[in-house]
Amino acid sequence: MFTFWLDPEMTSEATSPYPILYNGTGSVDVVLYYGSNDPQETIVSLTDAPITLTPISMLEKWTPAKYYKLGDIIEPTVSNGLMYKCAEPGTSGDGEPDWGTGRVGSAVNSGTAQFINYGAKFVPSDVRLALSRSGLDEAESGAGISLGQSMRGGAPIAVYLRITNRFIDVRSDSTDPCIFIGTNKVRLSKKAA
Repeated sequence: MFTFWLDPEMTSEATSPYPILYNGTGSVDVVLYYGSNDPQETIVSLTDAPITLTPISMLEKWTPAKYYKLGDIIEPTVSNGLMYKCAEPGTSGDGEPDWGTGRVGSAVNSGTAQFINYGAKFVPSDVRLALSRSGLDEAESGAGISLGQSMRGGAPIAVYLRITNRFIDVRSDSTDPCIFIGTNKVRLSKKAA
């Protein structure tokens, strides 16, 4: 299976989607390894475009009458640029609450669930991708990187990520990843042993 790994030997799989465990302001650089530890596997792009890894938002919109567990991260149905973390598990109300744009940590009740203002939401442009650490300086924020038309398992490609907190608030999406790195449409095939 083609996925992200924490090590070039592909022994420790990164959680998918990979959570941004960054709790500071400014930027942090991370390297992950993309590939399959099975040399019999190959992925091929299903379009004329090469296989491309791209940051994608996974932030879910608030939903009425839905059970939210502790740590779920959401945003209002009409984005206000903030994300909200479930601090008290429960079922949301039938009507969307007034989210407000108050200070980070302020509480908002919805049905039996309570959410706290978790600060500015992560967006794909908070992430830069490159195939080298030095390439991060020139990489376009939120843009994808191309890996070619096909890729064979057995040897991963190092993928460098620069995650930037554009605000002074400490942010983290460690409990419910808001951004993940996805691919365009690909087909996985495996040689018979």
